[in-house]
Amino acid sequence: MKVVDRRASDNKYLHRDFHISMNMLMEYIHDEYGPAALTKYLQQFSQAYNSQRTKELKKGNLLGLREYFVDIYEKEEWPASIELKDDVLMVSQESCPGITHIKNNGHTPVEQYIETYTTVYEAMCEDTPYEYILEEYDSKTGACRQRFQRRVK
Repeated sequence: MKVVDRRASDNKYLHRDFHISMNMLMEYIHDEYGPAALTKYLQQFSQAYNSQRTKELKKGNLLGLREYFVDIYEKEEWPASIELKDDVLMVSQESCPGITHIKNNGHTPVEQYIETYTTVYEAMCEDTPYEYILEEYDSKTGACRQRFQRRVK
């Protein structure tokens, strides 16, 4: 008998099915409790999930957010343009890995899928010197251009 020692960290990171479950959860919350409940859930989710990024943004560290996006798109094996220049972070993609995976697996993205961008990143930037702006968004593909920038005083 051969004993193999493996850890979860030895496996390739893939969380694509998270997008399907999040899509289903969003549909359920929206249909059962309404749009305000969905917004509140996404805000709470973002505040918990993005708490470290929010702390860094409060310190004025936009570089940490850039590193997060670089890491997540590398893990997703998804092409994106991520540029940090003059205290503005731009993230652009020709399609969304989540929407693509949802569709490729026979599901339909919820109409509110855009909120995984707007509500989630606006909540992450709350009480920080930065704001989130979704400059462009295609609901069919998830192609978008996102901007994180210092708030205008």
